[in-house]
Amino acid sequence: MDVANGETVSPDAVIQGSRTTAGSIVARIERLPRSSMLVRARLLIGTATFFDGFDVIAIAATLPVLVQKWGLSHGQVGLLIAAGAVGQLVGALLFPMLAQQFGRVKGIAWSAGLIGLSSIFCGLAPTYTAFLIFRIIQGLGLGGELPVAATYINEITKAEGRGRFVLFYEIVFPIGLLVSNAIGAWIVPRLGWQAMYFLGGVPLILLFSLRRLVPESPRWLAERGRLHDADLAVAAFENSVKGGVPSLTPEQTGGKDWDALLARHPKRRIRELFGRLYLGRTISVALLWITSGVLQYGLATWLPTIFRSVYHAPLQLALNLTVATSVFTVAGALCSALLVDVVGRKPVINVSFLLCAVALAMAGIFHAHSIYLVASLCGASLGLMGSGFMTAYVYTPELYPTSIRAMGCGVGSAWLKVAAIVAPAATGAFMDADRLQLAFFAFAMVPLVSAIVIHFFSIETKGRVLEELEV
Repeated sequence: MDVANGETVSPDAVIQGSRTTAGSIVARIERLPRSSMLVRARLLIGTATFFDGFDVIAIAATLPVLVQKWGLSHGQVGLLIAAGAVGQLVGALLFPMLAQQFGRVKGIAWSAGLIGLSSIFCGLAPTYTAFLIFRIIQGLGLGGELPVAATYINEITKAEGRGRFVLFYEIVFPIGLLVSNAIGAWIVPRLGWQAMYFLGGVPLILLFSLRRLVPESPRWLAERGRLHDADLAVAAFENSVKGGVPSLTPEQTGGKDWDALLARHPKRRIRELFGRLYLGRTISVALLWITSGVLQYGLATWLPTIFRSVYHAPLQLALNLTVATSVFTVAGALCSALLVDVVGRKPVINVSFLLCAVALAMAGIFHAHSIYLVASLCGASLGLMGSGFMTAYVYTPELYPTSIRAMGCGVGSAWLKVAAIVAPAATGAFMDADRLQLAFFAFAMVPLVSAIVIHFFSIETKGRVLEELEV
């Protein structure tokens, strides 16, 4: 069965295509209980996102070895980290455009395939220059997968419990970071740095299988005017509900009401992301994603090297401490998933970022103390960053209508990549100047400013249907 195009479904669960409206598609999604197809979609898209996290941070585990292998300076290390972010910046804009034109599932499949293939080539790279080029190519897929995947998962999920559902899917990204660090700590000293990148080639499988296993986003299909395909895509989810979902008319599903709501909101264009209606949201989204980019690439990716060069830790200890900091990130993401539907998106983000700023400031104050104290404070800051930032994966798609949702997520992700390009080089400059304390204080300012701006310029979205959030 090709569920991506909804080619083989039971007619009992669908409203006949001639009677289907965009409003009835929304209503049917909003009445869907949990189903095996929703679980399958979350697992398969989650696999792509897991390896996104795995491949993003693989450079951290391999970097200490590559520094010795190729005799890299701090500037070259910063360039190597930033190189992937250059590709991610392009990918964060390219793949959402492709997803808006050709579909969310195709966009995810294409990006996953590129991630896997280029990871294998990274493992085969004979020189620093070749590795740098393959990192840039891999970055295209890494940058494109996350915003499109977040868009898709949000669009197939109903308002009730959406935050928890999306974030329990998104938690696979920090788990990917954790597993990458943990596996790297074992593999790199024993099997060599290349093994990390060969393992990172697994997503290539999704290029050939994903479109046959999960349906396209019904909301995207309806927005494109492909109501019959949207009807069948929703039916693929309905047919997987245990006990079945009864066939309902558009009137019974509230389709007329949703159609009236949709009629009041015209199709938006990409430039409106920066127009009067959405500018406050777009600025808030930018700072939300920038915070993660600065801390993930400017701090987390540098940690093994900082532990070795500043605190003179052995390689195994440096890698083990980095694994420990990743545990904090997963714990923070889990807390976010449990709280986001209870207290709301903005409180989770703002409190997490404020506490993150405090932890980073303390790391600066106590930078000359024990490596274990510094590692603990860094871990706490990354956990708090993870708690606030993981909320972005449910919050960002909620802020924009279907017609520009993928691009809104892509633009947000692009800001992360800009930060990911600048932050590693800035950290390298701080390291060259022996100003680690100043680096921690600079890191602390980023989540502090983000929390203030998001508090004043963005909206709360908890418990509201996506179509109700359109301006």
